[in-house]
Amino acid sequence: MLLETHTGNFVDVSLQEIQQMPRHELVKYLELRGFACYDNEPTELLREAAIEDWEGELND
Repeated sequence: MLLETHTGNFVDVSLQEIQQMPRHELVKYLELRGFACYDNEPTELLREAAIEDWEGELND
């Protein structure tokens, strides 16, 4: 799915890709989407946020 970033560009990402991303890629994805990420947040919390963001675009 193509998702718009905070810069106005687009990123193509699938749910499967999000489910398999290592932490540094999750942080990059979330920050591109306008989220703030912190070192003390567990990777699974970041993954859940990315999945909810992706699923939220399906409803728009």
